[in-house]
Amino acid sequence: MAVAASPGLGKRKDPPPETWPTGADGDGRWICFVRHAQALHNVYDENLWTPDNPLTEDGRAQCESAREEWGGKLFAGAELVVSSPMTRALQTADLISGSRGDLNWMVTPMCSEKLSGATCDEGRKKSEVVEELPWMASWNGVAELDDEWWKDDRPPEEERVIAFLDFLEKREEKRIVVVSHGAFLEYIVGYHLHNAHHHLMPVTEFRGIRQRLSRSTFNLGTCMVREYEETPLHDLLKAPLTCFKGIGKRKASLLSSLGVQTVEQLARWKYAKWAESICLLAPEEKEGGRDVSHTARRININKALDKEWEGWAMSFLLEAPPSAFEGLSEKHNPTFKALGISNIQDFGQWNVFKWARALAGTLSEVESLDGQS
Repeated sequence: MAVAASPGLGKRKDPPPETWPTGADGDGRWICFVRHAQALHNVYDENLWTPDNPLTEDGRAQCESAREEWGGKLFAGAELVVSSPMTRALQTADLISGSRGDLNWMVTPMCSEKLSGATCDEGRKKSEVVEELPWMASWNGVAELDDEWWKDDRPPEEERVIAFLDFLEKREEKRIVVVSHGAFLEYIVGYHLHNAHHHLMPVTEFRGIRQRLSRSTFNLGTCMVREYEETPLHDLLKAPLTCFKGIGKRKASLLSSLGVQTVEQLARWKYAKWAESICLLAPEEKEGGRDVSHTARRININKALDKEWEGWAMSFLLEAPPSAFEGLSEKHNPTFKALGISNIQDFGQWNVFKWARALAGTLSEVESLDGQS
């Protein structure tokens, strides 16, 4: 595959992908970053929720092709091969190398996958993996690896990536292969590598990567699933609600039964807007006062409420079920309950609606579609 220049860095001539480059770049120090081959969770959705998935048969075939095309020469010329402790990375490293036991091997959790919330990014006990893959038992770093290493506290991902680059830069070896994962490596190479593909990079580029990762940038990483983190705001309006973290297929189906399927529809949902407004204004009520809700030209929100709730103080409405709204009935309450919404207060404070409203009603209006100022 062609080697792409890292974003934000100066362009350089792409080195031959099947051999180690020579020349002044990096004072001869190069890193070959490799993403693992196809694993079960890359094909089957149900395996997103099984830990430490192995390679598929197609994944093994990808490794064989990679070994013939570029991996055999690159691994043979490497002075160090570093692998994530996850089974798919270990298998990829072994197969692309041709199961060479004479290489300088190392295992470290420093380059394990970013924890996305899906179980597939979690490991298995070291003892289980060593029993299954006995050929890696003698590799450097295995003895020091905690049995349940993935449960250790982690710094923010940018800090973890920078620490790994520091580790590589301090090594004496001039040609290092790193076998890791798509989301983790994207922080380094600047794009999402395909399964069993590689990217060659001189160590001199590490400085620019550190600067990029140390700078806060506009993103929606904590509320959007990875696939949608950099999607234009205008496109997000038409996106399915599964783009939000915490809204899986089941909750999206529940919302669809209520007539809401996209981000824009959620942002415009009258019931959520009514609930938010009641939550905002309820603290501004004063106690007492007479009911004028059925008096002409007096304050009321009768068109939003079922008749039995008309005239109630907003402080009382906060505890009312969603069926208090005109157009909803008691049969809808269990659906809202399954979404984590028991009453109007829950509804009005629902983060997913607030995210959608902020995107559709405010920020999308100031987005530059061509990226210009």
